[in-house]
Amino acid sequence: MEEELPLDTWDKNAELYVILKIYLAYGMLRPSEIIDMQITDTDEGNNNANYINVQTKKIVINNHKNDKKGRKVIDIIDDKLNDILCKGLNNHLVTTQNGDLYSSSSSFSKMFKSRFNDYNPYDLRKFISSLAIHESDPEKNKMLERNQGHTLNTILKNYNTYNKVDV
Repeated sequence: MEEELPLDTWDKNAELYVILKIYLAYGMLRPSEIIDMQITDTDEGNNNANYINVQTKKIVINNHKNDKKGRKVIDIIDDKLNDILCKGLNNHLVTTQNGDLYSSSSSFSKMFKSRFNDYNPYDLRKFISSLAIHESDPEKNKMLERNQGHTLNTILKNYNTYNKVDV
């Protein structure tokens, strides 16, 4: 897939590629967490926003469903992903065809489903969770717990859709 996409500029293909890479590599991000996410090279002035800092290679989620647990910080360990994000510096992670922010997480999810064979962002969360559980990789499971803000038991009950393992 990577070889087929011209990812030398920040455009819709780059946005969608980056979103998929983030979902598939880190198994998190609700649509509400990314619809106004900014790509930046500083932490200054971003205390109340969700953003990606390409300088520190971190995804910072200040506003999320489980706010009481505090901000989530996810390390970007994929250098190619970070290089592509750098092309989007000072832009939002995802915008509409007109370059506007999505008005709601449901409008983003609708676009996502139309572009990705009727799959929505939560399907990807479930897939990544199921895969990590199936692989029995303790490090991946800990990463999912941290990134999704759920205990492994909650992930097993709610996101383990593609395994035959029952809790």
